[in-house]
Amino acid sequence: MTWEARTTYLSHMLYNYPAKTYALTAFICCLLLSGCGGAGGLLSAPKKWIGIEEDPQAPTALTNLGSESLRLKKLWSDSVGASEMMYSRLQPHIADGLVYLAGADNRVEAWQLIDGKRIWSVKLQETISGGVNGGEQILAVGTENGLVIALDVADGKEKWRTLLSSEVLALSQVRHGVIVARTSDSTIHALDIGDGSVAWRASRSSPPLTLMGASQPRVAGSVVLVGFDDGKLVAFSLLDGEERWRATVSFPSGRSELERIADIDGEIAFQDDEVYAANFNGRTVAVDMLTGRVKWARDLASHTGVGADESRVYVIGTNDGVWALDRTTGATLWRQDKLLYRSLTVPVPVGDYIVVGDYDGYLHWLSKKDGRLVGRHRVARDAIDSVPVIIGQRVCVLADNGSFTVLQQP
Repeated sequence: MTWEARTTYLSHMLYNYPAKTYALTAFICCLLLSGCGGAGGLLSAPKKWIGIEEDPQAPTALTNLGSESLRLKKLWSDSVGASEMMYSRLQPHIADGLVYLAGADNRVEAWQLIDGKRIWSVKLQETISGGVNGGEQILAVGTENGLVIALDVADGKEKWRTLLSSEVLALSQVRHGVIVARTSDSTIHALDIGDGSVAWRASRSSPPLTLMGASQPRVAGSVVLVGFDDGKLVAFSLLDGEERWRATVSFPSGRSELERIADIDGEIAFQDDEVYAANFNGRTVAVDMLTGRVKWARDLASHTGVGADESRVYVIGTNDGVWALDRTTGATLWRQDKLLYRSLTVPVPVGDYIVVGDYDGYLHWLSKKDGRLVGRHRVARDAIDSVPVIIGQRVCVLADNGSFTVLQQP
């Protein structure tokens, strides 16, 4: 493994797991760096290199919410098994009353959303690293060796496969006959869903050190929104890949490469004619969808990204504080600090609440109005890294161990 690959992988381990894993991370650091040319004196002072002089905060303990907490009903739960890719952020794809999942043994499965009944299951020979996503009668996954594989939603039969430049990290939904793939070399590929041919591609150079993973390309009307590792948010024409605009979420800054990490790896949100994004070691911004002009910016860094509704933007800070910002001005409306260091997912609006998952398999409901914790349900004995999916008043969530749960909210 190259020095760049080792440090990229380590940075993912360092910044994406709960505090209790930091001691293990320091040990892994030594293993990854051992025998690696150019490491210099890093082995003699791993904590100094990581930037930690003492143990970090432990995850905040959960408190009793009392009798007024939401009464949540579990409709059903099943498991597709854990993915082989330890750092992948596989997402469920839900459409037309079916949920599509990828899990153990590189299986892709279709289940009925109403009761979890399995409709079909196919096993791929390649290691799945990105997806699941789809639309317009196809389902697509990306693989570690750079393939995008399209399946028929009806029976899971392969329709086509296309080899791209490197590992596929994320896939957009299908819009206008096109699906967009993001690969690990910071390249965007737009594929025709008819035959998998590449309609266009675009790329940017990556900094020496980045976080493992990538934000999902988001299609908004006739453009696709992509966050890059250099802190740039770019809108490309979905038709031909022409760059419509480029906005800076934040510039890399600091003395060390760790301090200069500026990846936009989290969720990108949009409402009406505005786009919202956040980056690591940087800011949260609102950008005009038509021009790319930054309308407001807050010094609020986030690796998980942002959620938004008609009046608020929701952000998870670097210490897992939950923030609600005014959509128009970026002013703070409230902040919730009772879930600090619990490695929260991006907040997802549902009714009068937002929902976040955490490292210990819990889903938490917060009031949109004031940020109060109003509900909690443990859906797994493992971390939740996948963003919860909202279907009406149902909350659907995939945990890292492959368990999938559907809850009904009152």
